[in-house]
Amino acid sequence: MPRRPLLAWLAASAGGLGPVLASRSATAATPPLCGAAPPPAYPPADKPPLVQSWLQDGHQDGPTPDCRGLRDRDFELLVRLTGSYAAPGDLDAQLARCGAVSLLKGATYWSFSDRKRLVLFQDAYAVDAAGSLRPRADFSAAELRSGAELHYVHSDNRSGKLTPYSLRLVQATPDLFQLSVENTSDMRYMGMLLVASHEMQWSFNIARLGPGRWGYRSLLGIRNLHLGRAEQHRLSNLARCVAMFDLLTGRQTEIEQYR
Repeated sequence: MPRRPLLAWLAASAGGLGPVLASRSATAATPPLCGAAPPPAYPPADKPPLVQSWLQDGHQDGPTPDCRGLRDRDFELLVRLTGSYAAPGDLDAQLARCGAVSLLKGATYWSFSDRKRLVLFQDAYAVDAAGSLRPRADFSAAELRSGAELHYVHSDNRSGKLTPYSLRLVQATPDLFQLSVENTSDMRYMGMLLVASHEMQWSFNIARLGPGRWGYRSLLGIRNLHLGRAEQHRLSNLARCVAMFDLLTGRQTEIEQYR
């Protein structure tokens, strides 16, 4: 499968990968999910990524992770992915791939609920300003390196509605860059609130491991899960995090192993 540029964004919407209409009930206060556990070592480029997830009062894959890179620390859900891949070009070429927002359109993912691959994004494009729906060209590496907050929109296969996101470079060295993504408006399914504005935070970085070899780490946090079962949110966002890695690397990772 040919590689396709990765969106520096995660549409990692908490909208379930299938209809989830039951409301979540309030739970007693629990310790924060953010801890001090560092990410695992990068697996080889020919091996599947390592995917871990944590729910308050639910599934937890080992010690809670260090949440550096995310703006907040009080989350109900965390998903961490660690992988590596081979690709030509320098670090700016990888950064430009992350800015190629328009090529999200048509990207696929594995749906746990439907048990098959589906199109994840019906539409996706960069916009000229926050709150705008006016399309513009994809973001260049130079634009991302400016550190300015950039904006894009996409619609997924469930809601069908364009949702806006912000994208910003938060760290850059000669061998690594880190990008941050947040939803800048409420995320809804059939008009019902899934994730409130700025409560989905996603940080990912790409590091040079050697000639043509790149390491990838991402951490997605959702502060409040407003609709549906927490476990459905976990599987939904896990699938989307893997889909973003697959989009970058040209894979179709078998994700039932992460259930």
